[in-house]
Amino acid sequence: MINVGLIGFGKWARQAYTPLLGEFPQVRVTAISARSQTTRSLAQQTFGADTKTFADYHDLLDDPTVDAVLIALPNSFHAAVLQAAATSQKHLFFEPPVAEDAETAAPLLDALAANQCVVQADLELRYLPVMDAVLGLLQSGTIGEPLIAKIRLWCNWGYGGGEWYDEVQGQSFFLWLGCWYLDALDCVFKQRARQASVAGGHYSNGTLMDAGWASLIYPNGGIGQLEFNLVLPQETIIELAIACRSGEIVADLQTGEWRWRGETGDWHLKHTPASMPAYGFVGMRESLQGFFDAIHAGGQPRANADVMRRIQHAAQLCADAE
Repeated sequence: MINVGLIGFGKWARQAYTPLLGEFPQVRVTAISARSQTTRSLAQQTFGADTKTFADYHDLLDDPTVDAVLIALPNSFHAAVLQAAATSQKHLFFEPPVAEDAETAAPLLDALAANQCVVQADLELRYLPVMDAVLGLLQSGTIGEPLIAKIRLWCNWGYGGGEWYDEVQGQSFFLWLGCWYLDALDCVFKQRARQASVAGGHYSNGTLMDAGWASLIYPNGGIGQLEFNLVLPQETIIELAIACRSGEIVADLQTGEWRWRGETGDWHLKHTPASMPAYGFVGMRESLQGFFDAIHAGGQPRANADVMRRIQHAAQLCADAE
């Protein structure tokens, strides 16, 4: 049995973590840290009256009965909490980014990498079955090496101004929300980006760039692009397109529908969906399952500290270009 503690019990933790945690037979939520008494009481109503609650996250990290910690907090709290958690000798599952600036992020990433326990960033798109299938095709060499990849995020999250309007003022889109989509490019190229350029605009969310694109160049000559539009009134689209030396792939990461073609030009249609229902976001179940599997197996998760180092670097390159 893995005894889990949650640091933060806001909307994301309640919607994305809570329904799934009840599905894993060898996982038990035993402790919650939250600043308000109202939230702590809600946590006990959710997980049981015997659930320990703490107003100070340091007390939860000091609790020897907690094996693993899930951290879901606003970005401005990430660095301080992760710094304390990195030396706690507990398994860690956290939301990107690790920090809002490069100077803070660098030593923190070193500390996370030095942790002997499982350390996993919640980069859930990396865990999608459709991503597994796409990467398997790339690794097979059937359509040659990837040359250009584009991830497209079109959604209505900021249409008319998001509910997080005040939170994001002064933040870079790429550090606030870009990590998950830059990670899709990292899955393809698996290298540290060396250059980035950005173009975009500010339409409904104050100082937050809410539409535009970033282009990244990788050491092997690969080119990645993140195209985003948070002010689309229609449904969410998350699409990955990859141009290879001898073919191409187009994948809908929301539905799991994808297609590929080689030199003949004939499309091969595939469907590799995520598990349903998708609480919070597609890939969340697979991401959490990967974390607990890594704890049981004693290995490294896919979204480990080294991967997060590359993603943090890419997001910072884009933020600096912005």
